[in-house]
Amino acid sequence: MNPAGWAPPEEAGLMLYHAAICIRDVERSARFYDSVLGVIGMRRVWDLTPDAVGYGIGRAEFWIQTPAHQKSGNYSQHCHYAFACPDRDTLKRLFEAAMEAGAKSEAEPALVPEIRADYFGAMFQDLDGNKVEILVYREPEHSEDFSNRRKDDL
Repeated sequence: MNPAGWAPPEEAGLMLYHAAICIRDVERSARFYDSVLGVIGMRRVWDLTPDAVGYGIGRAEFWIQTPAHQKSGNYSQHCHYAFACPDRDTLKRLFEAAMEAGAKSEAEPALVPEIRADYFGAMFQDLDGNKVEILVYREPEHSEDFSNRRKDDL
């Protein structure tokens, strides 16, 4: 890891074990996420249709589920979550797959230097209105350390 604290997601030692979102229709949303997440190698690891489906590479890291499957009964809609892509071409293919599967574009794939000099990303809404961010970070040879700066300062 460099002094700026940046590392590719696969090297960052992320502590989040899994995330789950509530959706209205597992079968409908599973078809959507099969198409979209397949672009980055994620597949159905657990299939508890009609209640839940878990996606991942080796283990279920991302879950879609009905409110009934979530024992607490909480149904918070319109979440925001992000998936890392290995490169810009993969990100563009994932975005295209999402559009073909019925997603609504929020931000087309582009370099967004106001977030960070090496941030390339896009955003779309899934079939239930959740905001899905897809991104690629590449550490420029001489990047400025933005780790202690607010977005407003950039």
